[in-house]
Amino acid sequence: MNKKGFTLIEIIVTLAILGIISAIAIPSYFSWLPKYRLQTSVRHIYDDLNMAKSVRSNTVAVVIFNIPNDNYTIFLDTSGNGLLDGGETVLSNGILADGVDVTSSTFSSNTLGFNNRGMPATTLNGQNDSVFLTNASGLFMGVRVNIAGGLSIIQSSDGGTTWS
Repeated sequence: MNKKGFTLIEIIVTLAILGIISAIAIPSYFSWLPKYRLQTSVRHIYDDLNMAKSVRSNTVAVVIFNIPNDNYTIFLDTSGNGLLDGGETVLSNGILADGVDVTSSTFSSNTLGFNNRGMPATTLNGQNDSVFLTNASGLFMGVRVNIAGGLSIIQSSDGGTTWS
């Protein structure tokens, strides 16, 4: 009799253990996923704004947030009108992760520009202006730009009323 291999009982026990582990792990994965997508989208905006700040050219790097479509575009505004025209260089087209929405921004006309020194080239509405994101789980995060061009990731634990 050949003693190599596994018995049917060993295989069934192994599959049962894998099934139990999967039953425990999959629900926690799906509860973790929306928060991960929101954090990833906020981080992409933060990184892209840092990239726009670091562009050293004689033109303004402009970021336009398209709130209804949950995306944004960063381009070099060679025409100086704050709009994406035909011949301008697009630096990034940011698309948010599934289930993440841009709720609002405090930037004038949802547009932000950085000059070649990394300072805001567009007038800020206050000391700090921000773009705010949320997800289906009700988590709120955003990116804040101060008057010196400094960026920070912010979050709200009370439904978007106060930010830290």
